[in-house]
Amino acid sequence: MTLLAHAIAAAPPASVSAGGLRGRPLAWSEAAAGLGLWSTEWTPDMKLERPDALEHHRLVERICAAQPCLPVRFGTAFASVEAARASLDKRAEALHAALARVSGKSEIALTLLWREPAATEVVLPTAGPGRRYMEARRAEFASREARRARAESLVERLIAELAIERPLVWHETCTSASVAVSLAVLVPTEQAHERKADLARIASGFGDVIAVANGPWPPYTFARVE
Repeated sequence: MTLLAHAIAAAPPASVSAGGLRGRPLAWSEAAAGLGLWSTEWTPDMKLERPDALEHHRLVERICAAQPCLPVRFGTAFASVEAARASLDKRAEALHAALARVSGKSEIALTLLWREPAATEVVLPTAGPGRRYMEARRAEFASREARRARAESLVERLIAELAIERPLVWHETCTSASVAVSLAVLVPTEQAHERKADLARIASGFGDVIAVANGPWPPYTFARVE
């Protein structure tokens, strides 16, 4: 019997309603460092499917509603209770710090999508093939750098206008041709819907991007431990 992990929390465990994935038992495995793992008792021959990912998310939401927790990436499994405990004990200090960081907070996500494709310069047809290639590469590089600078400026405006501490913000810029900014913000759970509306309002003032706000969610992004 293996353990399909859902969330890490501090001991003692809260009371969490319902079972684990596919109606299987939801287990609590407590380590020596005052931490524990919520997981579903699983068997290696059972293959995970897309509905399981959605149910994992709903399970994490229930656990986080009951007590501060660190969501675990879907599909993470431990061969035994002993293996789970050893993993928690090994990272105990960092996990306790992460739990303190996310306690009482939820995550809001914001994606900014470019309204228009990146512009490129037109190279005169009289130029030779070598020059056309170099000019096209130069134009592509200049456009990419300009977009990256613009995306970073959008992040700075969001942080400033939202008036939030930088450790509570995670972001990436220009991860694809269509995405300007992917951003996550950790906010007090009771203010999550209000802060989501604030994010959407601020981003609506950016004329060159389309804003897509999501959440509130459990603190997936901020559960990462190096």
